[in-house]
Amino acid sequence: MMRRLLLFCLLFSGLALAGTVDDLKASCGRARAKKGASNRLHWAEECVEQIFTLDVVHPTIKTIAPGTGVALGLGTQHIWRRNSFEYLPSLTVVGSFGGSVAVRTDFTIALPPVSFGHVPAPPNDSQAEARPRLGLVVDSVDIDAKASIGLHSYWLNAKQQDFYGIGPVSARSGLAVYGLEESGAGVSFNDPITTWGQVGLKIDFIRPRTLSLPNAGPPSIEQLYASTTAPGLGTHAKFMRYEPYLHSRFRFVGSSRWKFLDLRIGDSFYQDLDGSQFSFQRITATARTEYDILLPSVGTASHREAWKQFLCPASRGARHCSAGTLDVVGHVSAAYTGSNSSVPFYLDETLGGADIYGNDTLRGYPDYRFRGPSRMLFQAEYRHGIWGPIGFLGFYDVGRVAERPSDLAFEHLRHDFGLGMTMSATNRVVFRVYIGFGTGEGIRPNAKFGSIL
Repeated sequence: MMRRLLLFCLLFSGLALAGTVDDLKASCGRARAKKGASNRLHWAEECVEQIFTLDVVHPTIKTIAPGTGVALGLGTQHIWRRNSFEYLPSLTVVGSFGGSVAVRTDFTIALPPVSFGHVPAPPNDSQAEARPRLGLVVDSVDIDAKASIGLHSYWLNAKQQDFYGIGPVSARSGLAVYGLEESGAGVSFNDPITTWGQVGLKIDFIRPRTLSLPNAGPPSIEQLYASTTAPGLGTHAKFMRYEPYLHSRFRFVGSSRWKFLDLRIGDSFYQDLDGSQFSFQRITATARTEYDILLPSVGTASHREAWKQFLCPASRGARHCSAGTLDVVGHVSAAYTGSNSSVPFYLDETLGGADIYGNDTLRGYPDYRFRGPSRMLFQAEYRHGIWGPIGFLGFYDVGRVAERPSDLAFEHLRHDFGLGMTMSATNRVVFRVYIGFGTGEGIRPNAKFGSIL
């Protein structure tokens, strides 16, 4: 199996750097060793991670948009360093078996920040001196090295997207489908201005197009809805989006259980370039924290009880072992329009499955099950490593969409709960599969890779 993976990787790595390929050969070769099961597992992880992060060309697996299935393709990336600047161009091209395709390009320039504070280098940094570092200064381990300027462009063609109507009481019987073709380009700026946060600005041009699907199984969207019930239907607007934001990340001093508090506030302005019919403003706020579930432990792993060894297989500490992590997220977005404007349905917030950006929402419902200009969402997620990159997932989600910000309230909330599995690489979840319950609309299995947007 490892030999096949290695050959597959080398097939697409003709442009790769020799050093990277040599590292890949070494890790995949060690994964095939006959002795040391734990070592083989470690090097197998290294082998798979290096296959999907090869410099310069590597295979990639993505989700183009909810409902489009698995998309396979190629990605390219390489970092150039010159003096105190770093340059990272990247390109991703993927296509799904259902005919959906997407292309995305990014070019990031990292540079010394302009700030009022300095972030100390992390403990494993090769430089002994403290130096300016990007962003969340209070948490010097989980931050990037510099400020950045980013350029990006994308084009996607999602063959079939679901629409159930707008508002918190839409019915499953209202299901209609449409195709979405969207292109965009933009620039972003990020800079740490203090020792507790970073500010940024994103500017994007967006050109969405909805397409009729007369031969699909469910009815096409224009057969069940009109521009009054699905604003933006039948029009081809173009938008400029401007979003200034503030992002902060704090660690809890003196606590070994609470890991961090992450806060982000953004204010997006969508300007309809063909008039003011679809111009609107959306304010978003997201808070996230993690809690490490620690159990008291005496002695090393070999001296612990069997049940505790099962719950804490990777623990090496003598005082505590980690039985998993609890992740809590709260998100609120509120859209404001003028007296003669509205939010087009394809720019609405959604709940159900994952949204267009690949963020999990109400996982027990189908993708895009609820849609509205504003939404509120709260999630509690339990994660625990099982074996190597494989982890267990348990969750509870609650939220609702609203047509007006004033309708956001802790009443008539939709909720679900469920469990699943995750696969991680380079400390990030790259694949998740789960099954949701408790919605009153049946049991819902789902599987997601990372989004291309």
